[in-house]
Amino acid sequence: MAGGMLKSCTWLIRLMQLIFAIILVGAISYMIDQYRHYGWNVPKDLIVPEVFSVLAIIISGLSMISIFFLGYSLQLVAALLDVAMFAGYLASSILLRDNYFRRSWMNPLWNELVWMRATNQDSRHERRNTGLVKLLVAFVVIQVVLFFTTTILSILVARKMEKEKRLDERKRGEHVNV
Repeated sequence: MAGGMLKSCTWLIRLMQLIFAIILVGAISYMIDQYRHYGWNVPKDLIVPEVFSVLAIIISGLSMISIFFLGYSLQLVAALLDVAMFAGYLASSILLRDNYFRRSWMNPLWNELVWMRATNQDSRHERRNTGLVKLLVAFVVIQVVLFFTTTILSILVARKMEKEKRLDERKRGEHVNV
C-alpha cells in the first residue's frame, strides 16, 4: 500500500515537472526568437534552461510512463537522471540570479528584451516581458525543487521495490522447502 502511494506521489510530481518544462520551453523559445529576430546574441541565461527543459520533457515523460513498470536498477537510473536534471536546473537558476528582482527594470533580461524592441521602434511589451522573465525565474526554481524531490522519491521507490523483491524471494523459498 505504501509503495503504491509513493509511486503515485512520484508520478504526480513528474507530471508537474513535465507541465512546467513544456511551459518553460514555450516561454524561452519565444524569448530566443525575439533575440534572433532583432539580431542580438542569445544569452546563456536562456540557452541553458532551454536545453534542460527539453531534456526534462523527455526524462519526465519516460519516467511517468514507466514508474509503475521499472525494476530496482532502472529506478536507480531514473534517480540518477533526476540528479542530473536537478544539477542542470540549479545551474540555470544560478545563471538567472540577476533576474530575481521584484522590480522589472532591475532585471537584465527584461531590460534587454525591452531595449531591443525599443531600438527598432517596436512596441516595448513591458508587461509581457515582465511576466515572461518572472515566469522563467519562478519555474526554473520550482523545477530545482521538483527534481530534488523526485530524486529522493525515486530512491525510496527503488528501496521499497528491493525490499518487496527480497520478501517475495523468501516466501517462494519457504514454499519450495515445505
